[in-house]
Amino acid sequence: MSSSGSLSDEDIPDLISRVGDSNIADEDRDFDDEDQYVDSLQPALDLFSKKTFKTAEECIEHCRFINYLRTELPSPGFVMSLSSDSKWEDPKFMKPVIEDDPLLMYNLDDECDMFDDDEENGFEIDISRELNDQIENPHRSKSTSEGDRTVLETRLNEQIEELKRELEEKQVELGQCREDMLKMRSAAQSLFSGMEETGGKPTGGVVSVSEHKTVEQDSSYFESYAHYSIHYDMLSDRVRTESYRDAMLKNTERLTGSKVLDIGCGTGILSMFAAASGAATVVGVDCSEIIYQAMDIIRENKLTEKVTLVKGRLEETPLPEEKFDFIISEWMGYFLLFEGMLDSVISARDKYLAPGGMVLPNRCTISLLAISDTQRYNSLVGFWENVYGYKMSCMRNPILEEASVEVVPSSSTASDPATVLSLDLNTCSVEDTQFTSPFSLQISRDCDMTGILGYFDTFFDLPTPVMFSTGPHTVPTHWKQTVFYLPNPIPVKKGQILDCKIVCMRMETDARALKVALTVDKAVYKYTVD
Repeated sequence: MSSSGSLSDEDIPDLISRVGDSNIADEDRDFDDEDQYVDSLQPALDLFSKKTFKTAEECIEHCRFINYLRTELPSPGFVMSLSSDSKWEDPKFMKPVIEDDPLLMYNLDDECDMFDDDEENGFEIDISRELNDQIENPHRSKSTSEGDRTVLETRLNEQIEELKRELEEKQVELGQCREDMLKMRSAAQSLFSGMEETGGKPTGGVVSVSEHKTVEQDSSYFESYAHYSIHYDMLSDRVRTESYRDAMLKNTERLTGSKVLDIGCGTGILSMFAAASGAATVVGVDCSEIIYQAMDIIRENKLTEKVTLVKGRLEETPLPEEKFDFIISEWMGYFLLFEGMLDSVISARDKYLAPGGMVLPNRCTISLLAISDTQRYNSLVGFWENVYGYKMSCMRNPILEEASVEVVPSSSTASDPATVLSLDLNTCSVEDTQFTSPFSLQISRDCDMTGILGYFDTFFDLPTPVMFSTGPHTVPTHWKQTVFYLPNPIPVKKGQILDCKIVCMRMETDARALKVALTVDKAVYKYTVD
C-alpha cells in the first residue's frame, strides 16, 4: 500500500465473498441472520508487519481501524459503542495517515501474551484482551461489549446489595449502642434517686476500694505517690504536718510504750513522730515505691530499732505485729472522702486495733457554705464565651460538672457553714462514706451566689486536743477547698434561708472518685469529684 495518492473502490481487491443464505459461521462468532460472512480459507499476513490474521477481512479491518483513529481522533467511548457498520469501513481509511506508521506494524498479540491470563481488572474482566479482540473482530464488538456491560452491571448490583446489607447491620449495631446508652443513663438516674430514697446507702451495700480494685488495677493511684513533688506538698503543708506532730508529741503520756501502726506512711514522717513521742514499736505500711526512700530516711535518722517499714497493700500484706494501740494515718483527700483511703483505715482498725485502742485522727466533719465571687466565676465559666475571638460554649457544662479544687478567700463566703457529715473513725463503716443530708444555708449578705463550697475539719480528741480546718477562714492547706459552681448565679438577700440537700456517693467506674448531687431550692445540680 502506497503512502501517497488516493484509493478508489476499484483499487481494493475483493477479498470477501457475500453469500446470500449461508449458515456457515466460525464457532467463536455470533452473526446476525441478515448479514453473514464467510472467512477466506487461508490466514492473511499483515501488509506492514509479520503479524498474521486469521482472515484477510481481519487484516483489512485492522489497518482501516488504525488510520481511522489517526484521522478522526474519536473519543474512546464513541469507538467502543460502534457496531459492525463501523465508521472505519470507509475505503479512505486504507491510506496510512503517518508514513511507516509503527502502530500499523506493531504486533498486538505479542504484547497481549505478556499479560497473565488470570490478571484482570477490579471487575474480573480482561480489558486489554477484550480491546484487542474488538480491534481484530469488529463484527463482534457490539455483542461482546453488551455482554461485558451486562456482567459489569450484574456484579455492580451484587456489590451494591452487599453494601446495603452491611449498612443495615451497622444501623442495627448503632441502634443497640443507643439503647445501651439509654439504659446506662437510666441506671445512673435510678442510682441517684435510689440514694435519696434509702438515706444515702445503696441497697446492695458499698464495696470497699480494696475489694473493687486489684493492686494492678489500682497501680496508677499508688504510682502517683511515688512522685517526690506530692510529698513535698504534704510535708510543706505546716497546718497538716504540725497538727499530726502536736497530737503525738503533746500527748506522750498516752503514746509511751505503745505499738503504733502508720497506714500509708509515705516518707515515714508520722512514724518518726510516733517514735519521738515514746512509742515502743512503730510499723509503717505503704504500697508505693516511695517506701524505699522512707527506709533510707529511717536508717539515716537511726530509728531502725523502733520503726519497721513494710511495702504492700495493707489488706494483703502480713505485718510483724498482731495488734496495735494506735493507728495513725493521713488518709484525707479532697472533700475529705476523695481517694477512698479511709477504707484501708477501717479495714486495719477492724483487724489490728487492740481493745481500748484509738484511731488518730479520731473524728472528721464535712461542712458546706454559699460563696459569691463573680470575678472568679466569670473568669472560669464566662471564659468559654470568647476564647481568642471564638465561641467555645460547649465547654461550659463539662467545666461546671467537675468540682473545682481551689483556695477561696474568706471574703467570698456568703453564708454560715452547715455540717453535713460527721465521722467517728473508731466506729464508722465504709457505708458511711456515702450519705444524704438535708441542710440550710442562711445568707449573710446581698449578692449573687455563684457556688457552694465544701471543706472538712479534723480532730484529735486526746487529753491535749488538736484540730485543724481546711475552710476558707483558716490558713490554706494543700487540700484547699472544693467548689461546686452553679450553672447560673442565684440572686440572694441577707437573712434569706435556702433549703438544700446533698447526696454523695462513689462512682461505679472508680471507687476512689465521688458523685455529688446538690439541691438548692428544689433545683438539682450534679457534679463529680475525681
